[in-house]
Amino acid sequence: MSGLETLARFGCVSDECRWAADRYQFPWVSELDAHDREIISLLDCLRDGEFSGLASATQLYELLLQEKEAGMSQDRLADWTPVFSYVSIISYEELRHGFTLGSLYHYVTTGKTDYIAQMNPREFGKKYMWCYDDRRYWDLYSYILAHLFSEIINTELYRDVAIRVHHPQLKEALGFIRNDEARHIAAWSALIRDLLQADEYHMERALGALERGLLYHNAMVHETYFEGVNKMMPLFLSERNDRLEPLKRITQQKYRVISDLFGERNPYSEKDIQDMHLNYLMKTSGVQRARYSEEAPGNIEVIA
Repeated sequence: MSGLETLARFGCVSDECRWAADRYQFPWVSELDAHDREIISLLDCLRDGEFSGLASATQLYELLLQEKEAGMSQDRLADWTPVFSYVSIISYEELRHGFTLGSLYHYVTTGKTDYIAQMNPREFGKKYMWCYDDRRYWDLYSYILAHLFSEIINTELYRDVAIRVHHPQLKEALGFIRNDEARHIAAWSALIRDLLQADEYHMERALGALERGLLYHNAMVHETYFEGVNKMMPLFLSERNDRLEPLKRITQQKYRVISDLFGERNPYSEKDIQDMHLNYLMKTSGVQRARYSEEAPGNIEVIA
């Protein structure tokens, strides 16, 4: 299947699977019990991460221009067209997720239902679209791989959170988001596979960028990312005897995806991926804020 066929296929799937957001007015929020409200009160940074899909579209275009200026051929730049086009779809779907989580969080913390109406577009754009100047952790190839592998984490997170909440319509809303994230995994995998097969150059660049793409979540563009990791970890781990179980699920799926993309050229075993994630989590444990630095280990400078 060509890249354009893949794009058309997953574009249509997005249309077919789009759930009704009902203008982000959820009349059932007043019925939420204390347990569900407590969980929603933890989702502000997750909301920020969803909105940072706007930064994804902006920064990807910037990275493409940088490659053009650095001498990438027109043919190889053109190979990115299906991927770049899909970013337009996904950034809107992530925006829907952000509006949903934001509306729920706003109601639980203020008692009001005017979340979108009370936001200032200029401040919103500065916070979510132009939020990455201090956090440029990726090149073009590691950035698109980060979007793929981050969706695996997102899918598992929403699965666990949806299981934990009580209200059926809240469970349904989180399930809708989870299903979107799972669909994004399939789309990114197919589009990236098409890109890698288009030219050996893309394959070599992607292999060189794989470690960072695996470990650095694309939501790291936003300042609250690490704060959000600290808030979300208990939702992954609570009520489980084996603290590694969610990590095993994530690393197993990442390994399957890498094996599909790179075949025999996959440099990592499943254990390698799990060890890499454990090491990364230990290094960033307790971090609240970070920014890019040429000198810092892994280019992550902790500032809070």
